[in-house]
Amino acid sequence: MRAILKNARIDKGYSVSQFAELLEISASFYYKIEKGVRNPTIELAKKIAIHLDKTVDEIFFNPQLDKSSSRPDIKVVGG
Repeated sequence: MRAILKNARIDKGYSVSQFAELLEISASFYYKIEKGVRNPTIELAKKIAIHLDKTVDEIFFNPQLDKSSSRPDIKVVGG
C-alpha cells in the first residue's frame, strides 16, 4: 500500500471519490493506484503530486512504500 499517497490525500481533505474526480479518473482506478495494484502514467503521477503538494519521487519512489505489501511478486530489498 502506498501509505504516503493515502495520508497525503486525507491530509488535503479529499475522499477517494473527490480526489479521483479532481484527477478525472474513476474512483476504482485511483483506489488501485493507492493500494499499489496499478501504476499511474507519468502524466497522472505528476498531476497527483501537484494536487498533494508532493513530488513524484516522494509519492511513488519512496523505498518504504511497499513494506507492508502482501503481494508475493514484490520483494523488499534491505528491509
